[in-house]
Amino acid sequence: MPGKSLTYPFSAVCGMEAAKDALKCAACSRNIRTVLIRGPSGTAKTVLCRSLGELTGKAAVNIPSNADAGRIFGSVDVGHLLDTGELRLENGLIAEADGGFAFVDDINLMDEKLAISLLDAVISGSLRTERDGISDVSDVDVTLVATMNPDEREMSEHLLDRFDICVVVSAQDDAESRKEILSRRLSFDDSGEEFSASYEADQEKERAAIADASEIIPLVEISEELRLIISELCERLGAEGIRGDYAVTNAAIALAALDRRDRVTRKDVERATAMCLVHRRKYDQPPPESPPPDEGDDDEPPDNGEEPDSTPPEEPPDNGDSDGQEKERDERPEGPLELPRLDDMMFEVGRQFRVIDYMGKGKIPRKSSGSRKGRRSEMECKGASGRQVSSRIPDGKTDDIALGATIRAAALSHKGRGSGDMRIEVRDSDIREKVRRVRSGCTVMFVVDASGSIGARRRMAAVKGAVLSMLKDSYVKRDRVGLMIFRKRSAEVLLPPTRSVEYGYKLLEDIPTGGRTPLSAALISAGEYMTSYSRAHPGERCFIVLMTDGRSNVASAEGEDPNKEARSIADSMSIPGTQWIVVNTGSGFRLFDSASELASHLGALYFDMEDLDADALSASVRSAADM
Repeated sequence: MPGKSLTYPFSAVCGMEAAKDALKCAACSRNIRTVLIRGPSGTAKTVLCRSLGELTGKAAVNIPSNADAGRIFGSVDVGHLLDTGELRLENGLIAEADGGFAFVDDINLMDEKLAISLLDAVISGSLRTERDGISDVSDVDVTLVATMNPDEREMSEHLLDRFDICVVVSAQDDAESRKEILSRRLSFDDSGEEFSASYEADQEKERAAIADASEIIPLVEISEELRLIISELCERLGAEGIRGDYAVTNAAIALAALDRRDRVTRKDVERATAMCLVHRRKYDQPPPESPPPDEGDDDEPPDNGEEPDSTPPEEPPDNGDSDGQEKERDERPEGPLELPRLDDMMFEVGRQFRVIDYMGKGKIPRKSSGSRKGRRSEMECKGASGRQVSSRIPDGKTDDIALGATIRAAALSHKGRGSGDMRIEVRDSDIREKVRRVRSGCTVMFVVDASGSIGARRRMAAVKGAVLSMLKDSYVKRDRVGLMIFRKRSAEVLLPPTRSVEYGYKLLEDIPTGGRTPLSAALISAGEYMTSYSRAHPGERCFIVLMTDGRSNVASAEGEDPNKEARSIADSMSIPGTQWIVVNTGSGFRLFDSASELASHLGALYFDMEDLDADALSASVRSAADM
C-alpha cells in the first residue's frame, strides 16, 4: 500500500484534458486565481487537484467545506493568550497556503458568505482578519482550486462568476477507459513508489512546460482584433461585468505560453472560452453568432452558399519549433470561432418552453404567513443533523456546544478570574452553541383546469411544457414537481410530487380533458393534499400553481353559488409554508376578471397566461424560492 505522503501523479490521471489544461493555466499564470471543477462523484476531481501540489512543488493546503471563519482566516492564539495574557493572531488555512494552492472540495456545500469572503481574499491577494479583538491585514499569494458535485447542490451565479475558470468533467463511460483507470489505480495501490516512478518522465515534461510558460507569459501578445472578439463573445453570452473578458484573455495567454508561443491565436481564444464563459452564460440570452472571419483576408469568399474553389494549404503541425511558421499560421484566417456546446435549457412538448423566472414577478402581494424567509436551499435547524456554519450565544440551555468558540470566549475573559488547578475557567456566559443548517427542498404542485372550457388544449400544452421544463431543471436541485387536474365533479392527483423526468413524461403524455369545472373541489383537494405533504416534509418550501380562468360551474355543497363558494373557500385557505400562484388561462375580452379576484382571496401571486405566452410559459421554482 502507498505511504500517506504519496500523491497520485498528475500525468497518470486518465483523460480529463480540459481540467488538466485549466490547472496548468492556473499554475503558470499569476492572473488566474480561482479554478472550479464540476462533475459527479467518482470522476477523480479531487485526485487531479491534489496532484497539483506535488507537480509544482508548491504548498498545498486543504480547506474543509465545513471549516469556520476562524480556521480559514485566522483567530486568537488561545495557547499564547493563556500563557502570556497577550492577544496574538493564529494563522488560518489561507495564510498557511501562501505561495501555493488552497483546495476546497465541495465548495458548493460551504456557507455562501464564507465562500465569498474566501474568494475575495484570494482574488484581491489581501487577507483581512477582524475578530476576537484582533485587527490584522496581510498580503497572501494563493491560487484557489475547488471542486463541486452539482448533484448535491447548485451554486449561485454570483459565486460562480468569481471563478476565473470553470470546467465540467464527466465519468469515463467506455469500457477501454474504465479498464485503463482501474489498472492504473490497482498499480498505484500495489506499489505507489514504483507507479509514481514510471510516470516521472511525464511529470518532468509537465513541470518544464509550466516553468517555461511562467517565464513566457509576460512576453505573450494578444491582438486588438482578438480582444474585440473576446468582448463580443462575453456581451453576446450575457456575461455581466468585465470578469469574463479578463478571465478569457488571461487563459488564452496562458494557453499560448504553455504551447511555447509569444502570440495568442484564435484557437487559444476558443479553448479559453470553453473554460471561462460556459459558467457565466445567461440562459435567457440567444446563442451567439460566430464572429466574422479575419478582416485581414483580402479575398472574400463568394456569397453563394458554395465552397470556394481554392483549397487552403495544409497547416504545419503545432510543434512550436519555428517562429516563422507560427507567424504565418497566426496571420492566416482560421475560420469562424466556434463556441463549446452549451446546455440548451429547452424542453419541447408540442412546442418549446423556455425556462423563465416568473415566480417573483406577480401583480398581487403575498399573504403574510409563518413560513421561514431566506434561501430555499438551506434552513436553520436544531439538533445534530445539520452542518455547522457558525456559533452564537445560546438563548437558554443548549446541548449542542461549540467547543472551540466556547474556549476562545473563556480565554478572552479569563484574565482577572480566580486561579485554580485548571488553566481556563469556563462560565455560563462563555458557552457558545453551534448554528447548524440543513438543506430544504422545494415542491411545486400544478393544479390545472382540465374541464371542457375554452382554452383547455392551450392550458394542457402549456402545463405539460412547464412541468417537464421544471422537472428537467429541478432534477439537479432535488426539487419535486407534481400535477393535479380538476374536471367533472372532482380533482385528481395525476402526478405525485416527483423528481423523475421519465416518470413524469409518461404520466403527462395523455391527460384527460372535458366536463364541468369544479373549482371548489380543486381548492379543497389541493389544500388538503399540500397540508398533509408539508407536514410529512418539514422545512420544504411548497408552491401551488393554480391554472384557471377563475370561473366555476360546480359547487361542492348543494344549492351554493359555485363562484361565491370558491371565493369563500379561498378566504379560509391557509397552508403554512405554502405559496399560492394563480395563472389566468382565460382569453379575449374579460368583463369580470374572476381569476384576479380569486388570487386576491388566496393572497396569491397573479399572472396572465397571455402575458406569459411571450416567454413561452415555463418555470424555475428554485429562482423564486431563492429570492
